[in-house]
Amino acid sequence: MIPPTLMVILAHPDDETFPMGGTLAKTAAAGKRVHLVTATRGEAGIPGKSTAETAAIREAELRRACAELSVQQLTFLDYFDGKLSHIPDSVGAARLLNLMRQSPPDVVVTFGPDGISGHPDHLAVYRWTTAAFDQYRQEGGRPQHLYYIAPSEATQQGCGIPPPTETVGGPVAFIDVGDYLVQKVRAAQQHQSQHPPFNGDPETEAQNLACHELFRLARPQLTANDHGPEVDLFAGVTGTNSQ
Repeated sequence: MIPPTLMVILAHPDDETFPMGGTLAKTAAAGKRVHLVTATRGEAGIPGKSTAETAAIREAELRRACAELSVQQLTFLDYFDGKLSHIPDSVGAARLLNLMRQSPPDVVVTFGPDGISGHPDHLAVYRWTTAAFDQYRQEGGRPQHLYYIAPSEATQQGCGIPPPTETVGGPVAFIDVGDYLVQKVRAAQQHQSQHPPFNGDPETEAQNLACHELFRLARPQLTANDHGPEVDLFAGVTGTNSQ
């Protein structure tokens, strides 16, 4: 038996920290297993450096960030930064489907159809993950919820006070990460090559961060009337994984 598992599928090092680092830390602190899948090593992300040098730097940064957030497992798909749209969706989805079979998640989080920023790599990961999730569920696989990262503007609320449902629309989860903001800052500071916007004392910097991270429920497909806002990605998830 293994604990309930959150699988987070993203494109680049640092995608895990800025939009949802608090949620990762909170999930791990609750005794759940966090498995981060990153499609690339961010090889195109440091101007003036070779792709090999950039990949080494950004992988090291990501591993340190994962340690700060207590992420238990990190998997790279070994694709090249900026080239994910060149990978056939069926190939990317098949890679993720195999990972889900090998390391069964209860909850999956990825980008939504907006890719947050519209980045082509983000959009590719969104398509692959959604297809893999649907196929695995058809096979009788484990994951019960698929969430998309929602735009961060909707999370600018005081700690303990989720934004109103009408702000974002649809079934959502508002994760209060007020107790994990220092960890989030420390993780973000590991990504120095990406020039994090807060480089000061983590305790001080944490006071300026939004206390909620927001996720839209994609599967099961419900309406806001069917499913009120959740405060836990695992709300309603039954049982545990076994291998």
